[in-house]
Amino acid sequence: MSALFTRITAIKNKPRTIRFQLLLSVNITLSIALICLLILQYHREMQNATDQMRTGLNDESIAIQSAVSHLIQDHSHGDVQGYIDRVCSEMRKSASPGHQIIVSMHGTYLKAGNSSPESRSILSQYDFSKPQSIQWNEFSQHQLVVGHQSGEEASVFVIETLKNVRRAIRKKVLIQLAVLGILGLLAAGIVNYVLLKIVGRPLSQLLKTVENITSGQLGAVAPSFSSSEMNQLSTAINSMSMSLKENDRDRHHQMEKARKIQQYLLPHGVQISGLETAHIFEPADSVAGDYYDFLPLSDGSWLICIADVSGHGVPAAMGAAMLKSLLLAASEKSPFDLIRIIKEVNRQFAATILPGNFASMFLARWKPESRALSWVSAGHLPGILIRDSGSLDSLKSTGLLIGLDANAEWEQLDTVLSPGDRILLFSDGVTESANSQGGLFGLARLTSWFSLVNERPLIVAIMKINEVIAEWRCNSSPNDDLTLLALKCELVPYLKNSEHQASTVYEEVQSVSQ
Repeated sequence: MSALFTRITAIKNKPRTIRFQLLLSVNITLSIALICLLILQYHREMQNATDQMRTGLNDESIAIQSAVSHLIQDHSHGDVQGYIDRVCSEMRKSASPGHQIIVSMHGTYLKAGNSSPESRSILSQYDFSKPQSIQWNEFSQHQLVVGHQSGEEASVFVIETLKNVRRAIRKKVLIQLAVLGILGLLAAGIVNYVLLKIVGRPLSQLLKTVENITSGQLGAVAPSFSSSEMNQLSTAINSMSMSLKENDRDRHHQMEKARKIQQYLLPHGVQISGLETAHIFEPADSVAGDYYDFLPLSDGSWLICIADVSGHGVPAAMGAAMLKSLLLAASEKSPFDLIRIIKEVNRQFAATILPGNFASMFLARWKPESRALSWVSAGHLPGILIRDSGSLDSLKSTGLLIGLDANAEWEQLDTVLSPGDRILLFSDGVTESANSQGGLFGLARLTSWFSLVNERPLIVAIMKINEVIAEWRCNSSPNDDLTLLALKCELVPYLKNSEHQASTVYEEVQSVSQ
């Protein structure tokens, strides 16, 4: 019951269209005007019919009075009674069933016609022998119409009930009213058609144009109309549409520049001694808040970084660019201690970022000679480490997110990689990719797929993982920035060179022997 009431309330409170309100108000006004006109016309026709009946009764009374005056000279009262009875009978046959005739002859009354008890009671109140004492307008109050003619020999009163008068003409009046009503409805239909053509249809077309603009069809043009007001509105919408199109073109141009700048800030063609790298970077918008980098240090080691600034789009991209600048500045001076570097980045980031913003960061230092990997993780998702033997390990978080506390502390963890070991680092756009039912891809599914593609080449492996993620979200665009960064430990350079030289000598020996 409450749901039905809520639905009725929602329908009641739902804004009505201008077309609906305009047609409703016009039709209500026309309906009231038509009803009032019909009522007025009905009463007017009834009044005209009553007046005509009164005139007819007066004429009839004159004729009867003249006839009665002649009859009483040579005939008896019985002959006069028979005469007025015949007249009443003929009148009842024609159209007046309530016709009554009263003849007053020197104190003698002759009556003809049937009257109702109510009518007889009313007539008994008057002295027809003294016509001059009768107030004729009183008959109208009693729903009677009276025609009267006085003479020396006789006075004649012809009486008809108003009900019978109305009944006799009601059909005619109703036909006239029906014709008038049909004409009124036709007029209302014409008015509605004109309103729909001049107001309703143009408004619908303008609304459709605005909806097209809202859906992204910038530059959509509304048609012209016959009314100046609608043309002005159409011109204003077209001007707005073209302005939005130009602004959108400029915005896309600027965002393309920003995208190219961000792509330029990311590492390209970097070769790290002892590590093979592969990476996929997919912004949710033109630019992203994800950031990854490989920075060489002066002692021969490398900084490996992946970060995710809160949000996405331009604000997050600006935060990512700021992180790169801060990391470059902090890594230029020794000692190249990860704790010192991340503290310096956090202090500067917290001082410059907007309140409430933050970033996660995984920062590692790679030493090719010893294959030692040290890392600190500021609230970043744990990296996945698969040993060449197939065992799994996690590069877990070691402290708070960057930007929350300028005095935050982190712990450094260390491990040693063996040739064939692989590491997968990623942003939350990977694990939080949702399917059509809202289910998340998740860390467990990502770990499982990383294990399945462990034997494939590194770039092929992460491309397969990215393909699986895209299928999971039904190949729709990512709703958050997505970054995959894969690392594979290789033999140290001098060992690779030794193997290369041995292979070269072997090939030369084979060539000479042949």
